[in-house]
Amino acid sequence: MLETLEGLSSRLRLPPLIPAEVDKIRECISENKNSTVELEKLQPSFEALKRRGEELIARSQGADKDLAAKVIQDKLDQMVFFWEDIKARTEEREMKFLDVLELAEKFWYDMAALLTTIKDTQDIVHDLESPGIDPSIIKQQVEAAETIKEETDGLHEELEFIRLLGTDLIFACGETEKPEVKKSIDEMNNAWENLNKTWKERLEKLEEAMQSAVQYQDTLQAMFDWLDNAVIKLCNMSPVGTDLSTVKEQMNEMKEFKMEVYQQQIEMEKLNHQGELMLKKATDETDRDIIKEPLTELKHLWENLGEKIAHRQHKLEAALLALGQFQHALAELMAWLTHTEELLDAQKPINGDPKVIEVELAKHHVLKNDVLAHQATVETVNKAGNELLESSAGDDASSLRNRLEKLNSCWESVLQKTEEREQQLQSTLQQAQGFHGEIEDFLLWLTRMESQLSASKPTGGLPETAREQLNAHMELYSQLKAKEDVYSQLLAKGRLMLLNRDDSGSSSKTEQSVALLEQKWCLVSTKMEERKAKLEEALALATDFQNSLQDFINWLTLAEQSLNIAPPPSLILAAVLAQIDEHKVFANEVNAHRDRIIELDQTGNQLKFLSQKQDVVLIKNLLVSVQSRWEKVVQRSVERGRALDDARKRAKQFHEAWKKLIDWLEDAENHLDSELEISNDPDKIKLQLSKHKEFQKTLGGKQPVYDTTIRTGRALKEKALLSDDTQKLDNLLGEVRDKWDTVCGKSVERQHKLEEALLFSGQFMDALQALVDWLYKVEPQLAEDQPVHGDLDLVMNLMDAHKVFQKELGKRTGTVQVLKRSGRELIDNSRDDTTWVKVQLQELSNRWDTVCKLSVSKQTRLEQALKQAEEFRTAVHMLLEWLSEAEQSLRFRGALPDDAEALQALIDAHKEFMKKVEEKRVDVNAAVGMGEVILGACHPDCITTIKHWITIIRARFEEVLTWAKQHQQRLESALSELVANAELLEELLAWIQWAETTLIQRDQDPMPQNIDQVKALISEHQSFMEEMTRKQPDVDRVTKTYKRKATEPPHGPFIDKSRSNRKCLGQAAPPSMPIISQSETKNPRINQLSARWQQVWLLALERQRKLNDALDRLEELKEFANFDFDVWRKKYMRWMNHKKSRVMDFFRRIDKDQDGKITRQEFIDGILASKFPTTKLEMTAVADIFDRDGDGYIDYYEFVAALHPNKDAYRPTTDADKIEDEVTRQVAQCKCAKRFQVEQIGENKYRFGDSQQLRLVRILRSTVMVRVGGGWMALDEFLVKNDPCRARGRTNLELREKFILPEGASQGMTPFRSRGRRSKPSSRAASPTRSSSSASQSNHSCASMPSSPATPASGAKVTPSAGSKLKRPTFHSSRTSLAGDTSNSSSPASTGAKATRADPKKAASRPTSRAGSRTGSRASSRRGSDASDFDLLETQSACSDTSESSAAGGQSSRRAAAKPSKIPTMSKKTPAATPKTPGPKR
Repeated sequence: MLETLEGLSSRLRLPPLIPAEVDKIRECISENKNSTVELEKLQPSFEALKRRGEELIARSQGADKDLAAKVIQDKLDQMVFFWEDIKARTEEREMKFLDVLELAEKFWYDMAALLTTIKDTQDIVHDLESPGIDPSIIKQQVEAAETIKEETDGLHEELEFIRLLGTDLIFACGETEKPEVKKSIDEMNNAWENLNKTWKERLEKLEEAMQSAVQYQDTLQAMFDWLDNAVIKLCNMSPVGTDLSTVKEQMNEMKEFKMEVYQQQIEMEKLNHQGELMLKKATDETDRDIIKEPLTELKHLWENLGEKIAHRQHKLEAALLALGQFQHALAELMAWLTHTEELLDAQKPINGDPKVIEVELAKHHVLKNDVLAHQATVETVNKAGNELLESSAGDDASSLRNRLEKLNSCWESVLQKTEEREQQLQSTLQQAQGFHGEIEDFLLWLTRMESQLSASKPTGGLPETAREQLNAHMELYSQLKAKEDVYSQLLAKGRLMLLNRDDSGSSSKTEQSVALLEQKWCLVSTKMEERKAKLEEALALATDFQNSLQDFINWLTLAEQSLNIAPPPSLILAAVLAQIDEHKVFANEVNAHRDRIIELDQTGNQLKFLSQKQDVVLIKNLLVSVQSRWEKVVQRSVERGRALDDARKRAKQFHEAWKKLIDWLEDAENHLDSELEISNDPDKIKLQLSKHKEFQKTLGGKQPVYDTTIRTGRALKEKALLSDDTQKLDNLLGEVRDKWDTVCGKSVERQHKLEEALLFSGQFMDALQALVDWLYKVEPQLAEDQPVHGDLDLVMNLMDAHKVFQKELGKRTGTVQVLKRSGRELIDNSRDDTTWVKVQLQELSNRWDTVCKLSVSKQTRLEQALKQAEEFRTAVHMLLEWLSEAEQSLRFRGALPDDAEALQALIDAHKEFMKKVEEKRVDVNAAVGMGEVILGACHPDCITTIKHWITIIRARFEEVLTWAKQHQQRLESALSELVANAELLEELLAWIQWAETTLIQRDQDPMPQNIDQVKALISEHQSFMEEMTRKQPDVDRVTKTYKRKATEPPHGPFIDKSRSNRKCLGQAAPPSMPIISQSETKNPRINQLSARWQQVWLLALERQRKLNDALDRLEELKEFANFDFDVWRKKYMRWMNHKKSRVMDFFRRIDKDQDGKITRQEFIDGILASKFPTTKLEMTAVADIFDRDGDGYIDYYEFVAALHPNKDAYRPTTDADKIEDEVTRQVAQCKCAKRFQVEQIGENKYRFGDSQQLRLVRILRSTVMVRVGGGWMALDEFLVKNDPCRARGRTNLELREKFILPEGASQGMTPFRSRGRRSKPSSRAASPTRSSSSASQSNHSCASMPSSPATPASGAKVTPSAGSKLKRPTFHSSRTSLAGDTSNSSSPASTGAKATRADPKKAASRPTSRAGSRTGSRASSRRGSDASDFDLLETQSACSDTSESSAAGGQSSRRAAAKPSKIPTMSKKTPAATPKTPGPKR
């Protein structure tokens, strides 16, 4: 017991190696619990030993006086100390492990959840569309990105918290586990940094795209404005004059105008080039249309302007010729030709930058167009000149012909040079683009290479992995080296181009490209070299580690082999000393390898920190395996050292005792051999005899030493594991036994000789007396009452001693006979009185016979004692073996079965076992009886041993009996519990049957319409629920939920513990039912109970819900009896004011399709969803009041009229408000399902009709006027002319929106064109990029159309639901939303539900589909994208609407001068529907 406890204690004293992984910590906790279980199993033995020890001490004289009692007390104290120490250390360990487990679970689960979130966010960012083309779309993208960025930034606190947890975990866990935790934290940090980097890049791209788009829109708008002004200016030029001076003035004016046009045409070419670049970036067809259509229109306008200029020019030239000013016209044309030729000659060849060449090409196109525009002029002048030639004669004709020839040659030269210059620029551009294309391809390749290198992949921890990585890298390296020539050629070509360029473009694209190429090449080369060095270092490290590890493993194998083949410790001193010397060499070798294992551990940890996960696992397993083997080798080495030391002590003890005894015996033998001479002098013989008696006393004193030595030798021989040791010990024991026998024999022989000599020397009386004295001395030792019983060893020793005595007795037989003969001779020959001699002889004879009889008797008694001792030993050992087996079978019983039959079988088997135990009690009693018998006649030296054996068998038997009884009680209690549970099961099933029937019957009864009756039913049902709750523990006990693993919350994978699932719902739920599968219980009744109990619970909850609903309904009806709409209206208006909301905003949020109408159900759902404190019953009545005309719809006018019965209080004050009010009123007069489109863009700025033409509106003497052409028209008149539904009686009538048409244009029907993805027609008059990018329009589009993930794909029609308004078929965009499509919270379109219920405090709708804002973003009026008097970057889009309802849509508030329109018109249908997703509140 002491050894077991000491082993446990020493094992627990070692500091535990705490792992960082949750599963391994649980394993450690399990191991620690095993120690506790082991301790509990030892408790009965511990208690029995403790009790027995205290009894022994109590029986003794006390620990102070009795040495044996003191020893027992010390051992008991030691045992109790170890016991308490083990308990304390086990508890301490468990607490420590549990703390670390909690920390590790929190760290790993939180980190896994955070990494999942970061990965999901990164995926969302990667899935976001590339930056758009239109500023409003880009703004939405920016807002969407910022929204997600804010959510992501919210994770920073969690990241810091996990870092702190990681630091604590690193501090708590063992050295070997620290690198893994550090690596995980580094991975998390890298993921976070990558996410931030991705965000930064995304926002930079969006910002760049925004700047580019705004600049493009501004330039485009400026060009449209200039063109408008140019056309107006051209149209406003006075008609062609009739006199020469006027015509000349007009021609000069035309020249100046053409110079202005020439400069603008260069800008136009630049704009075209910019548009083409943006066209390359655009991926979507709609985006392409957004760019193409305004450019096409712009080109058309330019052509129109060019035609007008050419027409005017020709008119002027014709007028000039008509006025007879041919010479002037010719001179003008020649001057222009000369100037143009000089321009062409002055142009230098351009190299290098494609942008510069493109600008030059654009300029040249303008010049070429100008030249081609003069062709008609040249022809006219030629024609006029030829006519003059025909009419003229002589010198004038010759001079004129020369001038005309010169003109024509100059014209041909200009045409040729123009063509040559164009070809030269085209070829130069192709070369430059080719070079730049090569550079871009090379830079793209370098970027790909850089991204491959930048990805911080962990290196391989094993030589094979590291070698594979290095080989893969060397392939990349060889690719880079192969590209070096290409790089050199490109660099040389670029530098040559830079040398050949003119100095005008200092920071050209070529220079930037060459610099970027050099920078990128250097960067990639550096990274390539660094990665190569890192991989080579990793390979070297992994190879060194592997080699060192393999060498160490080889050494371990050899060490284990040497330990395995090492012979057991010898018990011969010389042999064991040799073994110790050998082991010292081995131990030194083991210690020498300690530094190597530490070094390996450090290298392994370093590799684990740097390596891939799969390699980390392998390295960790290798290190753990090697560490385990190393510890075993060290432990075995220490154990062998201890065993050898122990063997040395025992061998030395025996050897010293043996040597000392042999030396003394040799000295005694030599002494006996040296004193062979016997004197003839009686006195001297007496002296020699007395000396010899002293020697015999000394020899007798050595008897215990001899016995001890022999006993020790025998014990060693029994324990000897080597055959050589057994042989040598046999030899040593034989030698000492022979020597002892020799000395004893010689001693007896000398005594006989001395006695004979004494006898022969006439000292008959002395010899006789000496013999009688010896007989008197030995007689008590042979007495019948002298105890000879004891254990086997003692009896064997007594028999050996008796054999020696018998030999001595045999040798003295001769002396006795000589004495008797001498005495008879003395009697016969003596004449004196010989009576005393007879008496002496008689006494000698009697004594001799007595001693001989006693010797025989003692021999018999010893044989009997030996037989008893053997029987006792056999009985004790058999009992102990059986008890040990019984103890093992009782100790390692498994879990009890749940089946009554199996349990009964176990009980029957245990009863059989108990019978065997009772049978063994007889054997125990017999053995104890034997012991008691032996104890009754036991030798004093063996009393303790026999008592010890009797105590052991009694204690062990009692212990086994106790355990057997405990097991029997356990089995009986389990059986009784099973029976009780079966009865309870039947009782519960009967109750459930009753409960189910009762509930079904109650449900069938009609619900009373009286509140008190319903309350009584609720009270009755509450009692039923309470009874059911009281029965819940019984159900749990029967189904054994506490034993079912299925009911325990499983430790799922880390990702299940994401942050989204951490918040508890806080809803009341029925008690959790034990879910018992067929595999877990074979009892179908328990399955039936579980299923029916759940069913009854659900029925009870359903009944409770119905009763509560009925009570709520009745109470509502009671309250509704006193309903007053005016009170409701005032309460609602106060609530709206408190919420700082406007009625119009609320109406727009409900009106998803923005047609100015909502259904009754939409109205009711919208009010209820806004969290206004009202009931559905009240809302039904309110809806009846709002819907005045009873058509099932509530329009804006009805909505406002019901809420504001007294309009005076809300009369508009400013002109803008009056205009807005009047426009609203006029438009509301139209009752069509699709009203005429009117939308307010800014103050006094509105868009009208499908074309969305932007018009100014003002109020003049209380009349609202609309700007039409160059004048103003009353609003009602304008609507009559332009609103199709008001054109009564007019069919096929073209409703014009432009009343002054450009010269040469005619009115006509616009040809039909398929809308495709777009929802409105496009024409010159209503170009998509010409109307402004209004926030209002884009916001309506963005947030107004509810959709769902179930919306059909592109082109599929959405089926309107019953009761909802008829909607136009919508087309699903192929684009996904930026951030709003991750939730399925919006109701499907097919259900007709218009309001998505969401907590306004927690969520705000953030639809961010680009398609949603196409209506407004696609169109831009000549005022441009910024023409609506608000700043794009400061406008709050609907995508970031944080109003109280997630169903809010339509109109965002503006922060600048413009405010949202209140006009209830149907906005243009968006080509895509975006799922409404509740997002976090910003």
